[in-house]
Amino acid sequence: MPILLLIRHATNDYVKTGRLPGQAPNIHLNEEGRSQAQALARLLEKQPIAAVYASHLERAIETAWGIAAPRGLPITIRPGLADTNAGDYTGRLIKELGESPETKDNWKTIVEKPSEGRLPKGESLVEMQARVVAELERICAAHADPEPPKPPEPKPEPGANGETPKPPAEVERKPPVMIAVVMHNDPIKAAVAHFLGMPLDNFQRIGASPASVSTVMVMKGHVMLVNLNQVV
Repeated sequence: MPILLLIRHATNDYVKTGRLPGQAPNIHLNEEGRSQAQALARLLEKQPIAAVYASHLERAIETAWGIAAPRGLPITIRPGLADTNAGDYTGRLIKELGESPETKDNWKTIVEKPSEGRLPKGESLVEMQARVVAELERICAAHADPEPPKPPEPKPEPGANGETPKPPAEVERKPPVMIAVVMHNDPIKAAVAHFLGMPLDNFQRIGASPASVSTVMVMKGHVMLVNLNQVV
């Protein structure tokens, strides 16, 4: 029963340009983002985090470092956690995508009907959601709870009125493993939508602020959203 802390990376200068970052490299946290990452690390400092994962993009790794380093944990890089592959739209002004005759119809579909949207030479939002959910499922499987040991068979004890068995020995149950997963805005929202059973077309109704934490408890048979978009 792992507990997933789905963490959006802290802010950067690129996000203020109004451009679509996609999986563009070399986008680093700015001064505000570094402060956010430090505040996030303080927020989580008492949490029993056992493992830290991040996408391969610098902004995610830099955010994850403040969580992993004080605990002496490595950051496990998983490209499957990356932001949406925006293909030809990478680096384009979002406003321009919505206004240009060559892109506005497709962009409208991406915004209004995500389940049908595809980024040219990139991926569809359905593919992005499937990729991210599959990666999170692999992470959960790697930290699955071990099967508890079976209690010993009770041995009967003689008594005045016959044999009375001892009560069964209690089995020690370990607390669930807590895992920090540092990723990106739309992938977090798409993953939460999946866990809640929401249609992908509604995933933009979910919030994921920079340096926010959304907590999901993954149990056998069902999933519980413990908190959403927690910020310092």
